[in-house]
Amino acid sequence: MKHWPPVLVLVLTACACSQQAPVAHVTSPSSSSAQVSPGAPAAPSPAGKPGLPPTSPVPFQDLPLTAVGFSCRLPFYKTDALTTDGFITFPSGAVSADPGGNQGKYYDRAYSRWLPVTRSAVSPDGKAYAYIDFNQTPFVLHVVSVATGKDFAVKLSTQDFSGQPDVFDYSADGIYLSNAFEHLLAGMWLVNPVTGSIRQVSRDLFPQLSAGNGIIWTQVVNPADPDPVQTGTSIGTLPNEIDRVDLRTGTRTQWLYEPGRGLVVLGLDSRGRPLISSVGSWSADASAQLLLVAIPNSPVSIFKGVLTQSIGGGIADAHGTWFSGQRGIYLYSSSGALVKVSDHAGTPANGCF
Repeated sequence: MKHWPPVLVLVLTACACSQQAPVAHVTSPSSSSAQVSPGAPAAPSPAGKPGLPPTSPVPFQDLPLTAVGFSCRLPFYKTDALTTDGFITFPSGAVSADPGGNQGKYYDRAYSRWLPVTRSAVSPDGKAYAYIDFNQTPFVLHVVSVATGKDFAVKLSTQDFSGQPDVFDYSADGIYLSNAFEHLLAGMWLVNPVTGSIRQVSRDLFPQLSAGNGIIWTQVVNPADPDPVQTGTSIGTLPNEIDRVDLRTGTRTQWLYEPGRGLVVLGLDSRGRPLISSVGSWSADASAQLLLVAIPNSPVSIFKGVLTQSIGGGIADAHGTWFSGQRGIYLYSSSGALVKVSDHAGTPANGCF
């Protein structure tokens, strides 16, 4: 049974950039909830845009456009030849480009500024962001002050990162790095953004999303599954288990195991509970479901259909969890329903404010 890294896992079902549904940054440092980047596309597609798995006879059925009952502006970015930044105003649904946009992927409300990284690489208070320069040897982690532009550089040991490390989450604990492209040396490291000190906090772990406070969601291929979902490609077998891991205590809890299904966390709701895509096939699958799993192995079906395989990039706020999609933007609200709120395809770049 082949285990593989989170970057490949994310390619299997629905819409990365990261990673990972983060709770939106706010101007006050009150959130210790999920802090992650959007998830990756269902099938490899340019610039991390959402995409369906390989084609099949299964028809794609979209949701009707639904008007929301609140007023706010949702920052979003869209990547074609270039990345464009803008806002969708609700309830009208009007779309406008931001003249101050700079091909950013996260709108920092603390400074009303677009940043060149996704949510997972921005500090909880919005004061700093991190990225890795792969053009230097060894690789260099840069921690940048949003207000001043001051750059603090940390060299990353090639002994730890034989592949390409990834900024998994810039949290209150520090900056979590994962060995994203080297499953043989999978694990996580924690970097102190002030001193630059680095320590490994886990081994043999394939992280997917962070929930803050040292809690992460991981994917597993459970060998007990007699008939796991195969991709038909060199990627191998789809993960059939989602675990909750507490890095501070080392406690690992099986959160959902579904034999014969492929699982990926698309995001978290506003209470930090995972919203999980469950598919029975690598190709377009009419049985695909969006599940809310509030307690271990007790999934509640939110939506069923191929659409589940084309959404991702969840980011949560007081309104619910916003998802990017191939044909628009979708919202999982506190009412428990998934609705389509815009025909304008793009990736949420923060919560709606």
